[in-house]
Formats: sequence, C-alpha cells, structure tokens
Amino acid sequence: MVFFVFILCGFSSAVASRTLDPLTVEIARDLAVPVASAALLASALSLPYAGAQPILGPIGDHFGKTRVLKIALWLSAASLALGALAPGYASLFGARMLTGLAGAGIMPVAMAMIGDLYPRGRQLAIARFVASAIIGQILGAVFAGVVAEEIGWRGVTWICFAIVTVVAAAASALLRTPKDERPVEPFSARTALNVYRRIFRNPRAWACYGSVFLVGGLTFGFLPFVAPELEERGGGGAREAGFIIAGMAAGALMFSLFVPLLLRVASRPALMTAGGFVAGAGFCAYALGLHWSAQTLVFALVGLGFFMLHNSVQTEVSEIEPSARSSAFAMHAFSFFLGQSAGPLVWSGAIAALGAPAALVAVGLAVMVIGLVVGATFRRLPRIVSGPM
Repeated sequence: MVFFVFILCGFSSAVASRTLDPLTVEIARDLAVPVASAALLASALSLPYAGAQPILGPIGDHFGKTRVLKIALWLSAASLALGALAPGYASLFGARMLTGLAGAGIMPVAMAMIGDLYPRGRQLAIARFVASAIIGQILGAVFAGVVAEEIGWRGVTWICFAIVTVVAAAASALLRTPKDERPVEPFSARTALNVYRRIFRNPRAWACYGSVFLVGGLTFGFLPFVAPELEERGGGGAREAGFIIAGMAAGALMFSLFVPLLLRVASRPALMTAGGFVAGAGFCAYALGLHWSAQTLVFALVGLGFFMLHNSVQTEVSEIEPSARSSAFAMHAFSFFLGQSAGPLVWSGAIAALGAPAALVAVGLAVMVIGLVVGATFRRLPRIVSGPM
C-alpha cells in the first residue's frame, strides 16, 4: 500500500507539472502574449523547483521526508487552483512558479524515501516509481491536447487540481511518519552545509549532477516548442503535440518495463552510453520533419534513451550519501530542473540562429557525446560511500 501511494505521488506530480506543455499556443492566444512568452511558463515552473532543492533536501533529512511530502502535495493542489483562476499572464506565471516550488518536495523526497525503504532492487523500484510519473505525462499530455479545444487550458488545469487533491488526501491518510523522522537537535544552516560538503566529497556526485543538468535541459527544454514547430510547418497543433510528447513518455515507460532484463545484460555505465546514443538518434530523426504520427514514434526513442541514462544516474545518486538521501536527491533535482530552466532559452536561441532542423541535429549529436563521456566517467571513478552522519 505504501508503494502504491508513492506511485500516486509520482503520477500527480507529473500531471501538475507537464500537462500544460502541449498547450503553449492556446495559452498564448487566450492571454494575448507571444508564443515565446507562453513557452517560458516551463521555465517559470522549473526555476523555483530547482532553487528550492538545496533548502528542502536538508529539511527533509532533518524534520522528516514524510512531512515534507504531504505539505508539498497540498501546496501543489493550491497552486493549480490559482493557475486555473489566473486573470492574466503574470498571475499564471506566478502560479506556475508556486507549482514548481511545491513539486520540489514531491518527486525527490519520494525517491529518497524509496531509497530508504528498498535497499535491494533499488534501481528497479526507482524505475517503477518514475514510470508512474511517465504515465502521468502520457495521460496528461494526450488528455490536454485532445480536450483543450472543448474545455480550454483552464478546464485542463482544474482537472489537474482535482487529481492532485485526491492524491494529497490519500497521502495524508495512509503515510505514517516514522519515529526516527522526528528531529533530535535544532536545524541550522551549518548542518545543511555540512551535509552538502559530505555529498560533494564523493567525485561521483559531480558526474551525476553535471550530466543531469546537461541532458535534462537539452531534452525537456524542447517540449514547449513541439506545438509551435508543428504549427509553423503545417504539421498539426496542440492535439498532435500532445501525442508526440506522450511518445517520449511511452519510450520511458518501455524502459521501466524492460529494466530488469537490461540490468542483466549491461552495466550502469553501458546503459548511460547507450542511452545517450539512442536519445541523440531520436533528435536527429525528428529533424527530418516526418508526419506527426511518425514523430511520435521518434520521440519514443528520445524517451527510451533519456531514461536509460537518467535512471542509471538516479541510482548512483541514491548511493552517494545513504545517511542524507533527501539532500542527495534534492541536489540531483536542483541540477535537473536548473537545466530545464535554461533549456527553453537555449532552444529558442538555437532555433532562431540555425532553424529547427539544424538545431535538432546539433542537440542530437551533443546528447550522444554527453552519453559517451558520462559512461566513460562512471567506469573510471572509484565508488565512495560515506559512513553514518
């Protein structure tokens, strides 16, 4: 039952954060702002998500991950209600920032709790938890793209609010706070800094956080541009963009189903390298400008490759500092969403300078190189696990 609650948390977090991605054009038209401004709503969510991590990680380790998770779920529900009621772009931007802040206490904290509860089969447990978020992305993106014309982006946001509210109530009722999560000494900034010093003494931490910043930013930074790129070349609109983004999530779900087999035949560094090549090839193929249905399959390659790399890095993160997993995962999420905040800006500049096809090929090649370097780095680095705090 506890793991099922985690599954619901992952699902609701993805619904809250990613459902508006296919609706960039609709939001721009409704609020009378440029499409580029509407695309920055993705950064509005990602930046506070990233910025809150260095604070929430030590707070979760000190005061209890369960407490932080429950508060974050209720705050996420409130932020969605504010977004649905937003009268203009500025207020919607602020609501999405609040959604990002709330999300900072859901996925990373839940993954840290899973790392504590499942010492054996940790990579598989994390993969299945991430699969719940992937399902949220699939259903959210497809649902938003299909029904947006009927109920608008505000109606979509209200439905997201209802889902997150139900999950918050379930978590509050079913998750019990362990006795060892009660603080035994006052919390201080010095304590938090000492935790991060311990984490960054491990050289594998630098490899984890640097790779997730680069690959996360390049991969997810393109999502707000899927619909505008389709519309510009007459390939479709929000509905088609929703299916394409769902294709990426479907590829990631495929990885979660086959991860036990992959782990039997390949090491983590090998999965990282292979993932970079698969995701990079997907971006290069997307540059061909195929029909949206074919691009959905192409984006499934991007999702498969990305999560081959990403899940392997997540498992490495869970082993960096076992006595402070919330902080270790918080720094991972900080790097990931800092990359996502920069991603739309990078893509906007690259598309303006090179055009969409050339930008896609350039990013695809870059992701391949990153996967190669990351895999080689983890093969070479020693495994260092700190002792008790």
